[in-house]
Amino acid sequence: MLIPAKRLAGSQLQGTDGRTIGTIREVVVDRQSGRVIYLLMDPTDQEQEVVAAPHRGYPLPWQLVSYDAGKKAFRLDTDPGHLQRAPGAEAAEPIDWEDRVWAERLHEHYGLQPYWTVRSGA
Repeated sequence: MLIPAKRLAGSQLQGTDGRTIGTIREVVVDRQSGRVIYLLMDPTDQEQEVVAAPHRGYPLPWQLVSYDAGKKAFRLDTDPGHLQRAPGAEAAEPIDWEDRVWAERLHEHYGLQPYWTVRSGA
Protein backbone atom coordinates (compact mmCIF):
# COMPACT_ATOMS: atom_id res chain seq x y z
CA MET A 1 0.00 0.00 0.00
CA LEU A 2 1.33 3.41 -0.98
CA ILE A 3 0.67 6.80 0.62
CA PRO A 4 1.87 10.21 -0.56
CA ALA A 5 4.41 11.66 1.88
CA LYS A 6 2.41 14.88 2.22
CA ARG A 7 -0.47 12.83 3.67
CA LEU A 8 1.76 11.48 6.46
CA ALA A 9 1.98 14.93 8.07
CA GLY A 10 -0.94 15.19 10.46
CA SER A 11 -1.42 11.41 10.70
CA GLN A 12 -2.07 10.15 14.20
CA LEU A 13 0.38 7.85 15.95
CA GLN A 14 -0.92 5.31 18.40
CA GLY A 15 1.02 3.76 21.23
CA THR A 16 1.32 0.02 21.68
CA ASP A 17 -1.79 0.22 23.89
CA GLY A 18 -3.87 1.69 21.03
CA ARG A 19 -4.16 5.20 22.51
CA THR A 20 -3.31 8.17 20.31
CA ILE A 21 -0.04 9.62 21.60
CA GLY A 22 0.73 12.18 18.91
CA THR A 23 0.68 13.26 15.31
CA ILE A 24 3.33 13.33 12.64
CA ARG A 25 4.55 16.91 12.11
CA GLU A 26 7.33 16.22 9.61
CA VAL A 27 8.67 13.31 7.58
CA VAL A 28 12.33 13.15 6.57
CA VAL A 29 13.30 11.20 3.44
CA ASP A 30 16.79 10.15 2.36
CA ARG A 31 17.34 11.68 -1.09
CA GLN A 32 19.61 8.86 -2.29
CA SER A 33 17.49 5.86 -1.33
CA GLY A 34 14.07 7.51 -1.28
CA ARG A 35 13.34 5.85 2.08
CA VAL A 36 11.60 7.54 4.99
CA ILE A 37 14.25 7.88 7.72
CA TYR A 38 12.80 10.07 10.49
CA LEU A 39 9.63 11.71 11.64
CA LEU A 40 8.99 14.53 14.04
CA MET A 41 6.08 13.73 16.35
CA ASP A 42 3.95 16.29 18.15
CA PRO A 43 2.53 14.75 21.31
CA THR A 44 -1.23 15.02 21.79
CA ASP A 45 -2.46 17.59 24.32
CA GLN A 46 -3.14 14.83 26.83
CA GLU A 47 0.39 13.47 26.40
CA GLN A 48 2.00 16.92 26.64
CA GLU A 49 1.08 17.06 30.31
CA VAL A 50 2.78 13.72 30.91
CA VAL A 51 5.41 13.42 28.22
CA ALA A 52 6.57 16.84 27.11
CA ALA A 53 6.44 20.56 27.57
CA PRO A 54 4.16 22.46 25.16
CA HIS A 55 5.56 23.01 21.67
CA ARG A 56 8.04 20.18 22.06
CA GLY A 57 8.35 17.56 19.40
CA TYR A 58 10.06 14.21 19.30
CA PRO A 59 12.42 13.26 16.48
CA LEU A 60 12.00 9.53 15.96
CA PRO A 61 13.60 6.95 13.68
CA TRP A 62 11.02 5.67 11.19
CA GLN A 63 12.09 2.14 12.21
CA LEU A 64 9.88 2.62 15.29
CA VAL A 65 6.73 3.05 13.20
CA SER A 66 4.53 0.30 11.86
CA TYR A 67 1.18 0.38 10.13
CA ASP A 68 -1.77 -1.54 11.55
CA ALA A 69 -3.92 -2.30 8.50
CA GLY A 70 -6.79 -3.58 10.64
CA LYS A 71 -7.04 -0.29 12.55
CA LYS A 72 -5.83 1.79 9.61
CA ALA A 73 -3.45 3.56 11.95
CA PHE A 74 0.27 4.13 12.42
CA ARG A 75 1.72 2.69 15.61
CA LEU A 76 4.79 3.85 17.49
CA ASP A 77 6.58 0.76 18.78
CA THR A 78 8.15 2.10 21.96
CA ASP A 79 6.95 2.40 25.53
CA PRO A 80 5.91 5.77 27.03
CA GLY A 81 8.80 5.77 29.52
CA HIS A 82 11.32 5.47 26.71
CA LEU A 83 9.62 8.35 24.92
CA GLN A 84 9.70 10.51 28.07
CA ARG A 85 13.49 10.14 28.24
CA ALA A 86 13.99 10.66 24.50
CA PRO A 87 15.89 13.54 22.99
CA GLY A 88 13.35 16.25 22.15
CA ALA A 89 13.38 19.31 19.98
CA GLU A 90 11.95 22.74 20.68
CA ALA A 91 9.70 23.90 17.85
CA ALA A 92 11.72 27.12 17.45
CA GLU A 93 14.99 25.23 16.93
CA PRO A 94 15.47 23.46 13.62
CA ILE A 95 16.87 19.94 13.78
CA ASP A 96 19.99 19.18 11.79
CA TRP A 97 18.76 15.84 10.47
CA GLU A 98 22.16 15.16 8.85
CA ASP A 99 24.18 15.52 12.09
CA ARG A 100 25.57 11.98 12.46
CA VAL A 101 26.64 12.41 16.09
CA TRP A 102 23.10 13.46 17.05
CA ALA A 103 21.63 10.69 14.89
CA GLU A 104 23.82 8.05 16.53
CA ARG A 105 22.65 9.17 19.99
CA LEU A 106 19.02 9.11 18.85
CA HIS A 107 19.32 5.60 17.39
CA GLU A 108 21.25 4.39 20.44
CA HIS A 109 18.49 5.68 22.75
CA TYR A 110 15.99 3.44 20.97
CA GLY A 111 18.38 0.49 20.57
CA LEU A 112 18.42 0.76 16.78
CA GLN A 113 21.17 0.69 14.20
CA PRO A 114 21.65 4.04 12.43
CA TYR A 115 19.91 3.94 9.06
CA TRP A 116 23.15 4.42 7.13
CA THR A 117 24.56 1.19 8.57
CA VAL A 118 21.53 -0.93 7.63
CA ARG A 119 21.55 -2.44 4.17
CA SER A 120 18.59 -1.57 1.97
CA GLY A 121 15.95 -4.28 2.15
CA ALA A 122 17.17 -5.47 5.55
